[in-house]
Amino acid sequence: MSLESALAISLARGPLVGTFLGLILYGVTCLQAFFYFQTYEDDRKVLKITVALLLAFETIHAALSMWVMDDYLIVHYADVSALQSANWPSTSTYIIGLAIDFFVYLYFTWRIWSFTENMYIVIFMSSISISRTVVSIIACVSSVMNDTWTSYLKHTRSLILTGNALFIVGDTLSASVMAYYLNKSKRQSGMYRTDLLINRLLIFAVATGGLTSLVDIIALIFTLTQPQSIAFMGPILVQTRLYANSLLTSLNIRNANARAYNAATDPQSGIDIELQFARPPDISATSQAGGRQSAIGIRKSTAESWHTAQDSGTSSQPYV
Repeated sequence: MSLESALAISLARGPLVGTFLGLILYGVTCLQAFFYFQTYEDDRKVLKITVALLLAFETIHAALSMWVMDDYLIVHYADVSALQSANWPSTSTYIIGLAIDFFVYLYFTWRIWSFTENMYIVIFMSSISISRTVVSIIACVSSVMNDTWTSYLKHTRSLILTGNALFIVGDTLSASVMAYYLNKSKRQSGMYRTDLLINRLLIFAVATGGLTSLVDIIALIFTLTQPQSIAFMGPILVQTRLYANSLLTSLNIRNANARAYNAATDPQSGIDIELQFARPPDISATSQAGGRQSAIGIRKSTAESWHTAQDSGTSSQPYV
């Protein structure tokens, strides 16, 4: 095997595979954004701006990742000196990705605050988010400050490992906190259809948090097992797309959750109460049984933070 081939395998394969997979997920991002703007035309302007900005940054990130691969593998084909060192386009690609991760993580942190109102959890999660972003940006900038990738990996290994660990902790904590409080609300509700809705949100929280944590762990494994390679950068490119798609999915599943709620009937009582989604900030459920009124307040969920769920006792279609 020639020196050029060995370097390409060691240094370019990870980012190249990550770029391919990232572009596939970018297509999913575009589809979700299109679906959102077509389905939720009456959503608040802040949500529309959020989705538009996210799509713009994802587009820039995808374009930069393709540019970097073209520069390394086509423009500087068989150029050992170019392949052995980082450049500002590659560094910018990962910095933009980190900005997307930071933005999405703060979004879900805000959702958790809306749901739990626990300031200590929010402060801790925000600290992790800021810390891992700062550490990772420092590691990115250090890549262009070193003459070669070998030198970079040697001098910034501790920063890379610290960033990997913080991402694992942050994503696991986010999913765990949401799962805990959703399950707690489920135990307190005592209503079949509300429990059904909470189960759907619980599955979403665990699935998205588990998937991003898995990618974090893969990146950490590559860092530990291939200390002279930048293969760990591949999962990082994929991770950015997963963050963006998790945010868009949390917005797009609202109507599906409303339909599932309205279609469900308590197998024991046979009660069938319609659900309305509106803009006020709390979720409350009111039911009438045996001539008595009982109100059960359910805190805002990750998927309905801006909406109200009301058991009105009448048949009305959900609106968002």
